[in-house]
Amino acid sequence: MIHLAIKYFIRFGQLDIPSIGQLKLLKKEAELIDGVLKSPSEFIEFELNTGTPTKQFYQFLGSALDISADQAAIQYAQSWESKFENDQKVMIGNLGSISKNEGSYTFESHFNSSQFYKDIEVGNLPNSEIFETELSAQKNDKWAIWAIALAVIALLAILLKQ
Repeated sequence: MIHLAIKYFIRFGQLDIPSIGQLKLLKKEAELIDGVLKSPSEFIEFELNTGTPTKQFYQFLGSALDISADQAAIQYAQSWESKFENDQKVMIGNLGSISKNEGSYTFESHFNSSQFYKDIEVGNLPNSEIFETELSAQKNDKWAIWAIALAVIALLAILLKQ
């Protein structure tokens, strides 16, 4: 059952664990700081006792197990209860582990997005307005050349026709 919950978490970025808490996949965008493009980062956040799983989640489980959403909800809750009866630490795939110590739950993440993304040193980039003015000046120069060439051709055509 937990392997299906992990698939749901990877696909939708959120996993509710009944009577325990919620795992969320949060993302931080890349930033340009002092000539270094800081890599984007992703991390898993654990919140204690936040709500219950959504209907969409139970439908996901039900369709994967070929049972009704109600049966999936019951089996999912029972699977988590049975995990913490036997073990004080439950592994959630390669994402991390949830530990139970004296009635409180803690999450230890094994997910490290820094192994996938690295910082990039780009140096000081010139202002984009400078490039825009240079490009527009080049376009204007080319336009003027074509206008003069067409005017000369038109004058020659008029003079040769007479």
